Amino acid sequence: MTRASNWSGALATCLLCMRTASALPHIGDTSKLGWNMERPVMEDDSDDALVIMLILISAIFGTMLGIAAVFLVLYALVQVVQRVRRFVFRLDDDGMSERMRNQLLPDEDSRQSYELARAFERQYPYGSVDTQLTPEQQSLIREKGVDAWEFDVNLDVNAMQQSKTEVLFMGGDNCVQTNLPLPKSNSVYYFEVKLVEKPADVSLWIGLATKPFPAWRMVGWNKFSAGYCTNSGSVHQNSPFRGSRIGEPLLSGDILGIGYQPRSGVMWFTRNGRRYKEIVSGMLYDLFPTISADGPCSFSANFGQRGFVFIEANVKRWGLGPVEGTQQPPPVYGANQNTTLLETAESESTTPDSDDDSSIQPAPEDTVILIDGHSASERQHERRQRTRSGRRSASHRPPLYQKEDPIAAQLLEAGSTSLVPASYPSKQPESLEPATSEPPPSS
Repeated sequence: MTRASNWSGALATCLLCMRTASALPHIGDTSKLGWNMERPVMEDDSDDALVIMLILISAIFGTMLGIAAVFLVLYALVQVVQRVRRFVFRLDDDGMSERMRNQLLPDEDSRQSYELARAFERQYPYGSVDTQLTPEQQSLIREKGVDAWEFDVNLDVNAMQQSKTEVLFMGGDNCVQTNLPLPKSNSVYYFEVKLVEKPADVSLWIGLATKPFPAWRMVGWNKFSAGYCTNSGSVHQNSPFRGSRIGEPLLSGDILGIGYQPRSGVMWFTRNGRRYKEIVSGMLYDLFPTISADGPCSFSANFGQRGFVFIEANVKRWGLGPVEGTQQPPPVYGANQNTTLLETAESESTTPDSDDDSSIQPAPEDTVILIDGHSASERQHERRQRTRSGRRSASHRPPLYQKEDPIAAQLLEAGSTSLVPASYPSKQPESLEPATSEPPPSS
């Protein structure tokens, strides 16, 4: 391609020289030419300019193709060299040989964790699970606002969820992620994590990762993840072996903030409201806030439900969502006074309940006599007298169907007028003693 561009430049130079030489005689005779003889000279000049422009465009285009071809050849050579190097030295995806890996992973548990993590990556490559925000999740964010984000604590994680944004790790290597990913509509998103309780020998890893992520790995140790180590102040991205120190170690009570720019894939960190200059690039994925720990500790996350320590995030509103959604909050305690239901209950409770015989209203005239010629008012009067005198039988016998039918008594108490006269057999069960009937009260 470079040779073709050189030939194009030489050809343009030759044509320009030929055109110039052919125009020299006409230049010498300009005094003898009239108006009609000057027009062909102008047309020849325009044709020469068009040819020269086409030649220059072709030369530039050929040069660009030559440069692109050189870059493609260099990229292919680099890929070939890397493949040959991995094959010769038996390097893995992290560029580590088996000897170097054994040095960095001294015990069997760490080596087994590394191998299981690599197998997990092969089983769940990025894109195998759709983790973009669904219309239902977007509707949930509109309704609840920033309260829609919470941490998912699975059964295989040795942790206890104290609230939506507070988690207590009980021990061992564990990792938790949020239920929703970071949105991509705004230019910047930001959240903070406070170390509530952290022993000196326990490390927390705070960062972003895709989903699913191994529940026993630290964020930043696997592909498509980046995390900040609280004990060393270093940031790891996609590898447990390579990390760059950008800050200071964190203690209990410190707050680490993470900012993410979804359009450029840039990720940055803050410590107690002070932003670090170093950044992490290339994170153009569907990322979830992820926190890991290798021992017992606890943390509290702030996704924007309260003020940030980083002042700029408050001013520019870099939270994950609106503070308040469209869903109305529950009513305030005590705000349900003077309602229809309470007024009805109060009116019924203030009705006097007197035991005087005068308060007993007689039955309507159209009350139907059901049992043995006794009206509803007589049965109510008899029941009240038995209740006041306390004459109850020691042994609770089943009611006699002749006079003490409970269903008929309830219907009579309700004051129903649509009852049909009914007669019941006077035969008593053999196992029951004959009941002593009381004479009706004298009116």
